[in-house]
Amino acid sequence: MSAPIQLLDDFGRVLAAGATALGVTFVLTPLVRSFAVRFGWISKPVEDRWGKRIIARLGGVAMFLGFIGSAALWLPVTKPLVGFFLGACLVFLLGLMDDLRRMPPYTKLLGQLIIGCAMVISGIRIELFQWPWIAIPLSVLWFVLLMNALNLLDNMDGLAAGVGAIGAGFCLVHAVVSNQWTTATLAAIVTGICLGFLRYNFPPAKIFMGDSGSHLIGLSLAALALLGSWYHSTHVISVLAIPTLILAVPIFDTCFVTVQRLANRQHPFTGGTDHVSHRLAILGLSTRQTVTVLYGLSLGFGLLSLVSITLKPLPALALWLSVLTGLVLVGRYLSRVNVYRLEPQAAEPVLSPSGSTGTFIETMLLHKRRLVEILVDFCLIGSVYVFAHLLRFEGVLSGDLQRLIVQSLPIILLIKISCFASCGLYRGIWRYLGLWDIVMMFRAVSFGSILSALALLYLWRFQGYSRAVLIIDWMLSFLAIGGSRIVERLLDEWIGAAAERGVPVLLIGAGDTGQLVARYLKYETRPTRRVVAILDDDIRTHGSRIHGCQVLGGRGKLANSLEAYGIREVLIAMSDPPGELLQCIQQQCEPRGVTWKVVTAGVIDAL
Repeated sequence: MSAPIQLLDDFGRVLAAGATALGVTFVLTPLVRSFAVRFGWISKPVEDRWGKRIIARLGGVAMFLGFIGSAALWLPVTKPLVGFFLGACLVFLLGLMDDLRRMPPYTKLLGQLIIGCAMVISGIRIELFQWPWIAIPLSVLWFVLLMNALNLLDNMDGLAAGVGAIGAGFCLVHAVVSNQWTTATLAAIVTGICLGFLRYNFPPAKIFMGDSGSHLIGLSLAALALLGSWYHSTHVISVLAIPTLILAVPIFDTCFVTVQRLANRQHPFTGGTDHVSHRLAILGLSTRQTVTVLYGLSLGFGLLSLVSITLKPLPALALWLSVLTGLVLVGRYLSRVNVYRLEPQAAEPVLSPSGSTGTFIETMLLHKRRLVEILVDFCLIGSVYVFAHLLRFEGVLSGDLQRLIVQSLPIILLIKISCFASCGLYRGIWRYLGLWDIVMMFRAVSFGSILSALALLYLWRFQGYSRAVLIIDWMLSFLAIGGSRIVERLLDEWIGAAAERGVPVLLIGAGDTGQLVARYLKYETRPTRRVVAILDDDIRTHGSRIHGCQVLGGRGKLANSLEAYGIREVLIAMSDPPGELLQCIQQQCEPRGVTWKVVTAGVIDAL
């Protein structure tokens, strides 16, 4: 058989396997739902869960039947696949037992460890030729991590099924690119069962997959990640970075929740409404918006995984650190959302035997914001330095260049972190970034770049080092360090715009007082009002924007604006508004039941 015909045959088999899995799951899910409702296998609202509706569960049964039936029809019988099918059956039974009769967390963890060991014995494991002694325990932990990650991610309608479909889809793409058609067929089957179930699980859900479904998806994704084109790589970055990029959303959610629970003295293995999705919903996003955002993040990370397979280990590491930095920044922002019940504190602190008032970890957590900033800067400095070389040398880093980067990077890190600290970069509150803060960042970055250049000159006389790299590094560093500082403000504005929280307000006055009022309402801690439009008689302000709100025109557009934007309150942001303006506002607002008031710069806090 010729190569093109063989390629079409392989690709057709992949499509047929995915279509079979999708069709079987799509048909069986409503039948399983009816069966679950008849026998009372339903999920009722409880305090530590997000859902507030009675929903049928055991959707994982339909997914498992679709998976096994499609796999038996389209996959060959090999030792790794037989081991995988055995593991899939065991993990399904483990999840089903937990769905029907709740199991203690430690019992379930023991079962997951046994299944992980069985998968490793079958030959599906990480191959680290540099450190073979660590490959087996790391492989078992990988399976346990992904099973728990998908289980924890199944906390909102459509989330686990959608993210699972995206992750399996990118595993499918990787397998096709590397001509691994058996792996591609398995990935297509997992994608199919997720999509077939998603039809009934997308918000508002008609059925939940339960632990039987989430564990099956988690184990499948873990196995697919290890069976990818990087499976036999000799570089640890290739082995670990690409799978973690594909599955970044569930892994990040698991790590974030675990850290937050430990930091707030909560049990890490119990249920709760403290996941990434829950915090986004608390900030004001709807369920569909939240799920869509996390789908988008999964797609973005999957695309980065495709980019990373073309990179050498050092640039791939820089890309992975950049992604990690972004996730840390998002985690820091989401940690502001208070989702834990505060326990009453004792009147007097309990002293430790050494006389201190807390453990070392608790003391560190008091300064966690600054520690996160230092960690973020550490990753950014290293990543930017590598990217500067990539830009200068058009994406090609020779062995000599990589040696020079590794040789000089510790010096660069030490100097820049010290300069940032001495210039006060770790004492700011960046949510309220101002012009002086930007000047301070520019000074700190410039000072660090100049001292770094002098250090390279003194130590190595610039032998082999490019001067242009240092200029590129300075520009990228300013953008990266500045961007990391404004990310909270950008997220606030994006979530505020998407959530549309608060009573719609019309602001009259685009002067200094108007800008102060608009800023206050936009950035107050618990926004109850939002400015949707601004009016001003000064024709020079028409068409301009103040904190994202457009100045529509003068008082002649007051009536139309009240109706078009559903205004419930009008704020007159002027120190001495003319009497005819107040009379016009009163005539337009009071018949419509719209309240209005005059706000001056001195009484903004009274809002």
